[in-house]
Amino acid sequence: MEKIRFGIIGAGMIGPFHAEAICGLDDAELIGVATTREQTAKPFAEKFGARAWYIDYHQLLQRQDIDVVNICTPPFLHEEMTVAAAKAGKHVLVEKPIAINLKQADRMIAACKKEKVKLGVIFQCRFPKNIQRIKEFIDNYEFGRLILGDAYVKWFRSQEYYDSGAWRGTWDKEGGGALINQAIHTIDLLQWFMGEVDSLYACIDTVAHQIEVEDIAVAVLKFKNGAMGVIEGSTALYPGLPRRLDLHGERGSVILEGDDIKLWNFVDSKREKRIGAEDHSHKKLGDASSDPTHFSSENHKLQIKDFIEAIKKDKEPLVNGIEGRKSLEIVRAIYKSGKASKPIKFPVSD
Repeated sequence: MEKIRFGIIGAGMIGPFHAEAICGLDDAELIGVATTREQTAKPFAEKFGARAWYIDYHQLLQRQDIDVVNICTPPFLHEEMTVAAAKAGKHVLVEKPIAINLKQADRMIAACKKEKVKLGVIFQCRFPKNIQRIKEFIDNYEFGRLILGDAYVKWFRSQEYYDSGAWRGTWDKEGGGALINQAIHTIDLLQWFMGEVDSLYACIDTVAHQIEVEDIAVAVLKFKNGAMGVIEGSTALYPGLPRRLDLHGERGSVILEGDDIKLWNFVDSKREKRIGAEDHSHKKLGDASSDPTHFSSENHKLQIKDFIEAIKKDKEPLVNGIEGRKSLEIVRAIYKSGKASKPIKFPVSD
């Protein structure tokens, strides 16, 4: 089996999850890692069996035996590194959010298109079986007309979490707070299920941390298909609750808590029998409601597997740059609405 060869830029909190996922795939190989400190880079490479390590990511990009670069750095570095990787002829798989604003995201998408390399954005929460089944039901019009979709991310992060990196909790380096970092996964699922947003109105605030960005936000949405929705996102709610998605159509409702289906109820009982109330076959992953490292690399593995298939078959990955931009546009609209205290119409500009 021909292996796709990976390099990782960034060995902080999320880098090891990427490395573990790559090492768990038969048709993937981790070649090298780049981070700014030797005392981090060398042990990381040794732990995951990488051939080389660097403190300058440009040296990693010069290697001819790397096909894909996984960017696991703070968001403000994503554009610079993606453009450099694309120019080096590498496919790019970048952690969420794709960037801290839409202009950066658009330049990243354009650079990868110009260099004819693939761009993927990590939204691993799309890949569990239950999530895929819900999407299939929606696409097959089993819900009927969608009426209401709600996303709740009532999480907790300590002040120490924000103090652990100078980029955390800042507009110019993280791009925002609870929404762009923590809630964006659930926002991505909401828009993937419900469709494009037409307009929204939001309130944002900082209530429990010494940071310049929001740690709580509420938004009311109108989707282009006529449905309505709500987003609630926070890192101020102790002790932190599992993320929740409520989906309502004219023929039935689904409530998703974490990756588990808590309610599956349709007017037509045959729909219930065809899918079952819950899929128990997946590995229990935990959730990051109170601990940012309390999850498994299993879903990252599924997304990286999808990206490998996209390369081998020369097709788009499930979450390409355009898909990865959609949740950022919603987050940016919430920030604009919250700061201006007025509704925001889509499409959104920075």
